[in-house]
Amino acid sequence: MNTKKLNKIFFARYADKVAKDLLGKILCRKINGKILKAKIIETEAYFDEKDPASRARQKGDLRQTMLMEFGTTLVYGVHNNWLINFVTNDKEKAEAVLIRALEPANFIANTKGPGLLTKALKINKLFHKKNICKDENLWLEENENNEKFEIIESF
Repeated sequence: MNTKKLNKIFFARYADKVAKDLLGKILCRKINGKILKAKIIETEAYFDEKDPASRARQKGDLRQTMLMEFGTTLVYGVHNNWLINFVTNDKEKAEAVLIRALEPANFIANTKGPGLLTKALKINKLFHKKNICKDENLWLEENENNEKFEIIESF
């Protein structure tokens, strides 16, 4: 697979556009010198405080993190699971994309759910507020395989 990392500009767009374009990209996690790679197969876009499912509706750290620079990693817990999101759009827009499911490329694990994928890749609160484009232990890459796949949208 190609080692071309996604840059910050990739995230400088509306959450729904980034969510769609993340499909097929490769999430990479370095653990004890080994790089685990998995293709992103499901995402979910969240918008500002008017979005009833968005963490931006709440006061506090999660909302403040969504207002940070695009490419910032937003990690929070739900039912004893960590969920990973990436902040999108301009500062002060409060948009993010949740990674919902992965397809492992070079390891075996159940990554068909946001809590399962973070467990498999050992992603936790230590990644909160880091920039995905600058992190040495967690990053995103282009997928050099030009595979075709169907995108299903739901609202």
